[in-house]
Order: sequence, then C-alpha cells, then structure tokens
Amino acid sequence: MPLLRRAGGPTLLFTRRTDGLKKHRGEIAFPGGHREAGEDARAAALREAREEVALEPRRVEVAGELDDRPVVTRFVVTPVVGLVAEPPEAFGRDEREVHEIFEVPLSRFLDPGVGRFEWWHPSRLPPDLARRPLVDLETEEIDPETGCYKVYFFDVEPDRVVWGLTARLVRDLLERLGARPAPGPGSEP
Repeated sequence: MPLLRRAGGPTLLFTRRTDGLKKHRGEIAFPGGHREAGEDARAAALREAREEVALEPRRVEVAGELDDRPVVTRFVVTPVVGLVAEPPEAFGRDEREVHEIFEVPLSRFLDPGVGRFEWWHPSRLPPDLARRPLVDLETEEIDPETGCYKVYFFDVEPDRVVWGLTARLVRDLLERLGARPAPGPGSEP
C-alpha cells in the first residue's frame, strides 16, 4: 500500500489491472502478489511494487503491516504499508499486469458520499467458490441468516471505483490512522 508524500497531502498509489489477466482483470488494486520462496510479506511487497510500477525499494520506508485479511476467494493477504517521502515524477508499469497507475488523495476517502457498502450473496462468486463456506471474515461482515457478505466501495471518480479487498484495506488503513470514512449508503441483506 504505497502512501506517497505530495505537496497537496498524502496519496495512495493504485493500479488498474489489465484485461488480459486470468483473475481480477480490470480491477483496481495495490501493487502486490504472491510471496516467492524465502520471502516475507515485506520483501514480497517491495519486489512486487518494483516489478509492477517500477517503485524502487530504496525509496520506500516500510511503516508496517496491517492485520492479515482473509478474503472470500480463500487467500490471506498481508497488507504492507510503505511510505514514499520522495516519489518519482512518473512510475513505469508492467504492461502485462498493469493497465494504468494512478493516485488518490488520502483525504478523498473521507469525503461524504464516497464510501459505501453492499451485501452480496455467495451466489455472486464463481461456482466453485460459491459451493464452499466463506472463510472467517469478521462477524459484522457476514450476515448469519442469509450468508451474505459485506463488500466495500469507494467511488473516488466516476470511472474509478475502489472496491472489494482493496477498499477494505483502505478502510483498515484509515482506521489505523485514526480516521473514519464518512458514512455512506449501504443496502441491507
């Protein structure tokens, strides 16, 4: 989760994944991926940021890790927050994985009406995942009566919606910083 120092205030760096990928095509995400043999979460995060957006590890001060997040696709993600005091003027991108790179001011996530959530039924998952029980999400994120799970969204621009795990990680970061997104609409299960 690259947090960049900018003159107008801190920004978060995001990527939009290419449409040619097998999973999560076209989605907005932080740079990241699987750990390689012998890597811890921090080393993997720094390597992935270098590979995907050409962010050199020497520019990044790792601030720490947020709590591990199990996700409905049965992975566990370890979010690593990296502070970039002197970001480069431009980022490069791995054209196979990254369609675009963009920044969102951290303050944008606190604007009224930007954040929201929806309750999704497990039938929205791919069939092989929908047949299995959801992983251990926090109790307030699963409705025990319907099995629906809460999905977060940030409508940061008309054509840029940060949602799902990425939005949940933004919420986690804001909470860790002592900030709360403005309440937004949610639909009940």
